[in-house]
Amino acid sequence: MAKEKKSVVRKYTSPKGTLVGFISIFEPSTKFNKDGVYQAHILLSKEDGEKLATEIKEVRTEQFKTYGKGTKVAELTQCVPYSRTNDEGEEIPDAEGRYVFKTKASAFIKDGKPTAVIPVLDAKLKPIKGIRVGEGTVAKLCVDLSGYSVAGKTGVSAKLRLVQILDLVEYVSGATADAYGLTEEDGFDFEDDENVTTEDASEDGEEEELDF
Repeated sequence: MAKEKKSVVRKYTSPKGTLVGFISIFEPSTKFNKDGVYQAHILLSKEDGEKLATEIKEVRTEQFKTYGKGTKVAELTQCVPYSRTNDEGEEIPDAEGRYVFKTKASAFIKDGKPTAVIPVLDAKLKPIKGIRVGEGTVAKLCVDLSGYSVAGKTGVSAKLRLVQILDLVEYVSGATADAYGLTEEDGFDFEDDENVTTEDASEDGEEEELDF
C-alpha cells in the first residue's frame, strides 16, 4: 500500500497582476516534463510580493512542524524579487521592486491527452477557451500553496488551479507591424481582388498572351 502523502495546504488568490514569461494555461508544455505542465508567472507589487513570501514561509513552517521532522528546509523560489536579463546576460533588478510569483501544475498526460485542465475565466467569471494569452495580460491566479516533505526536504509548491483573465493581451508569433511601431502612410495600397488572378490581367478579365 502506497504511503499517504501528508501536506499542509492553504488556498491563495493573487491580486491583479501582469503575466510574464512563458505562459501555458490552455495547452500544457512537455518541453521539460513528459507528463505536461501548465505554467503562469505573475508580477506583484513589492508590498503584495513581500506579503505572499511571508505567507509561503508560514506554510513551510507549519509543514515542517507537522510532517517534516528530520528533514531539511528547502529554499523558497515561488515568490521572489523580479529581474530581467539584458542582452549581455546581466540580471537587472526591477526598478519598482516588484516580485514574480511562479505557479505551475501537472497535466498528467495519458494516451496523448491531459487528464487535468486549468479552468480559465473572464472578468465576469464565464469560462473561456481558444485564445492565445501573451505577456502583459492582466490576471488573477488561484493557487494551492501546498507543503511537502519528501526526499529529506520540506518546502512549498504553488499549484495553479484557476486563472481569471481581466485584460487580455493576445500572443502573436512572428513579426507584426505593431511590434515595430509601423503606422499607415500614403503610397502603395494593395487590394485583394479575387477576380484578378495575375498582375498582367487585361481589362476584360482575360490574361494577356505573352511572347517568349
